[in-house]
Amino acid sequence: MLEVIINNEKKIAVSKNKKETYINQNLFDGEVTKLDDTAYKVFLKKRIFNVEVVDADHRQMELKINGSLISVSVTDHIDQILEKLGMNSASNSAIKEIKAPMPGSILNVLVSEGDNVASGDQLLVLEAMKMENVIKSSGEGTVSKVHVAEKENVEKNQVLISFE
Repeated sequence: MLEVIINNEKKIAVSKNKKETYINQNLFDGEVTKLDDTAYKVFLKKRIFNVEVVDADHRQMELKINGSLISVSVTDHIDQILEKLGMNSASNSAIKEIKAPMPGSILNVLVSEGDNVASGDQLLVLEAMKMENVIKSSGEGTVSKVHVAEKENVEKNQVLISFE
């Protein structure tokens, strides 16, 4: 299921099975026609909507619908799970610490004190519920202290790595 947020306010749930699309659990009985890479026509309830993609960056978009500009943010099922676990992606800003998103055991520490890391860099591997979870950096920074060692058990929200 996708969650669509319009203008940072209105949330819409979009789900799809093999043949049908649902919006907020109601069957979408309209039709979407792609005109080119950035233009679409949407036919819904005897109305026509001209939709133009003005700007798109990963999961953020600016759309012009019948001349009105709106911002749209889309998250999928994986994004929603990561957010609930506290592992949602953050901006490429400086970070202060990485905490355990769940209880588990440290399998491998991939960084050392003094290492510079960028957003998305792998920091350590945490085993939880018999699954290996690679913990990645959510921003940029220099490792000031690694608080855990391999084979160490950790609790949820325990500080694993601190940054300068």
